[in-house]
Order: sequence, then structure tokens, then C-alpha cells
Amino acid sequence: MIKKITIIGSGNIANQMGFALYNAGIKIQQIFSRNQKTGTELANKLNTVLINDISKIEKSDLILICINDDNIKQLTDKLPDYPMAHTSGNTSINIFDNKKNSGVIYPVQTIKKEYKINFKTIPICIEANNIIFQQKLISLCKLLSNKIMLISSKKRKKIHLSAVIASNFSNFCYTMSNTILKENNINFDILHDLINQTAKNSTIRDPKLNQTGPAIRNDKKTINEHLKSINNVHYKKLYKLLSKNILKEHEK
Repeated sequence: MIKKITIIGSGNIANQMGFALYNAGIKIQQIFSRNQKTGTELANKLNTVLINDISKIEKSDLILICINDDNIKQLTDKLPDYPMAHTSGNTSINIFDNKKNSGVIYPVQTIKKEYKINFKTIPICIEANNIIFQQKLISLCKLLSNKIMLISSKKRKKIHLSAVIASNFSNFCYTMSNTILKENNINFDILHDLINQTAKNSTIRDPKLNQTGPAIRNDKKTINEHLKSINNVHYKKLYKLLSKNILKEHEK
């Protein structure tokens, strides 16, 4: 059973996972972070100690690695063979090489440390290199979420790709909309209900069936008027590309 955890990192995932685990009664044994400021802040909030020397990592039930994908391999190679898991959506479990007990705990959610997150409703994808450790990760994550799923690295990569498109790309479209409105002294909140309803519709049925707008109607007059009114050349190109692909998808 996992009762005490060492967290590596002090960014968004480390904060949110750390708080969730701490509030679930898990002891946070250490925080390892190269960022003294954010590391100290997190350690103080989780009633633990900050270390910045990897050789000072003590043995715990789990080392939870919450850092950028590019740095995971380099760091795990330096770690002793303690039970460990990373939180990356796109990084294979094979990055752990010959570690005795290793796995993945990937929450499918956009996570910023300043927002309050209810983990109970968040799907958590789990993978482990053996059945016994897998069960320990499942038991741990059940303290956080009601949606635990066993997902392979191959499928998790597809989930992560889809999540980036659904969340990060759509958010950039919100940014485009907000910029255009600001240029015309209009508050972004005029779109709030539209955004909420669009997102809700996509949770009810196939998103393709919810598509509306000038592109799906091949309304060239409206599309051309929109293009003329967009000042940013990059936004203009993206509008053209998305409109073209919406029409293509509809014609299938």
C-alpha cells in the first residue's frame, strides 16, 4: 500500500497532484525541485521538506515524477531503483528501462496550479510494469478519482494527442476570438454562453453532428467577409484552413 510519496517537480501537476494526495491522507515525504522558490512554496503547503540534491532522495512508497517530458529520461537514470511513476500523457512507460516497479499516472485534464480542481471527476489513466504495482497505483488513485482506467502507452499517446487538440487548440481559438473582440472594444464574456453550450453539446453526441456555421454551409459570401475583417495574417490563414477542413469533413 502506498502511504508516503516523494514528488519530483513543483509546477502545475506537482501542485495539483500533491494537494490532492495530501488531502487524501497521503504523507508527502519530500519535494525535489531545482526551482527554489516554487519548490519551497509547495513544500511549505504540503508540510514537507524541499531538497535540490537528487542523492538526498529517501526511500518512499512512490516517487511521483511531475516534470516536463524532455527531462524525465535524464532524471530517472539518476534515481535509485525505488517504486516510481510519471504523470506524462505522451511518454512511454518504457522510459523507466529496468526499474523493478514503475508506472504512469496520467490525469486527463488541463491543469494549472492556480485553479481549483476536483479530481473526483477526472479520468486517470494508469499503467504499470507488473500486476502487483499496478494494483497499488489503482488503490492510490481511487483516493483521488472515481474514473480509473488501465491504458497502454500506445493508447495513452492517442488520448494525449486528442486532448491537446480538444483543449489547447480550442483554447487558442478562444484567444483569437478574444483578440478580435478586444480590437473592437467588445468584452469576451459575450461568448461565454456560446462556449459553454458548444462544449456541453460535444459531451452529449458526436461532435461532428454539432457542427454549424458558414463553413459547413459553404457560405462563401460570409467567409470572405470574415476574412476581410481579420487583421492578423496568421489568424486569417487559420480561419481559411479550418473552414476548408470543416467543409471537407462534412462532405465525407
